[in-house]
Amino acid sequence: MAMSPCQRHRAQIKAAQALDNHEALTASPVSFHLQKLELESDVAQLRSLPTTADRVEFKHDHLLPRWLPTVEAYLAGDKRYANPALVYCVIWLLDTGEMEKALDWADIAISEGQAMPDNFKSTLPAFIADTVLAWATDEAANGHSIQPYFSRTFDNIRDKWRLHEDINAKWFKFAGLYLLRDHNGEPRATAVEDVDILEQADALLAQAEKYNKNAGVKTMRAKILARINGLTAE
Repeated sequence: MAMSPCQRHRAQIKAAQALDNHEALTASPVSFHLQKLELESDVAQLRSLPTTADRVEFKHDHLLPRWLPTVEAYLAGDKRYANPALVYCVIWLLDTGEMEKALDWADIAISEGQAMPDNFKSTLPAFIADTVLAWATDEAANGHSIQPYFSRTFDNIRDKWRLHEDINAKWFKFAGLYLLRDHNGEPRATAVEDVDILEQADALLAQAEKYNKNAGVKTMRAKILARINGLTAE
């Protein structure tokens, strides 16, 4: 039976109050329609914020506490359906640095074939790949560990996800150069004493070049070869 405008308005207020109280919205067609309306309103509010820092704070302090219970209830239940709240939570968790939960939920969302929101041009696996690589690049530059999240995502890229060659090339290049870092975090073949590691790095860079012949690894591969020759000649 269709709801009257008055009933619909009351249901929407009730749904908003439940979210504000960090309660899960139950999965029913009516509730799902209300979820979408609330989500659209929250995303519009997020987009209206002027700075990236404001947006990250809004995601952390307002959006995630508001939506996590509903997504957790969905994941704990048996029914599976297109769920934009799940995908938005993955995006927001990544943006606020909650990598483990973001990647756990991303695995589920990808296995379910969940779609990215309309305003995103990439697929969910491509978005995860780009975001984790940008995160790893920043973390490595600041001398922080990139594990386990880098390897976990790299495994998915190699074994499970079908991504554009350019994305694959960037990942293999980063992984190869990462093995060659000196104590300042700069990739240098001469900083590495172990032939096995040099060969691993070269194999990764060769794969990057296979995906994109303009990957920009030729010079480093020549230096690796020279380094291997130097070490084995000794």
